[in-house]
Amino acid sequence: MATLKIETVKTKTKGGYDAEITGIDPTDTDCLRGTINTPAKGMENGKWNLGGICRDKADECNIIPNSEEITDVIDTAKRLGCK
Repeated sequence: MATLKIETVKTKTKGGYDAEITGIDPTDTDCLRGTINTPAKGMENGKWNLGGICRDKADECNIIPNSEEITDVIDTAKRLGCK
């Protein structure tokens, strides 16, 4: 399934990096899609699961799932079938 685009949600990662969530793919366990701006590599694509873990990236790239700006995105993803 294609990624469903959402209004961009800006947040910070556990490492303090700027991140944006821009889509949801309900068919993937890493259903949140977006970008991370890291000091070493600049802007990179990111995929997160509902627990905030970023696939194939350092722990500093994980998002905080109970942060105010992310809880609505996770709730929406769950309603779309993400697990």
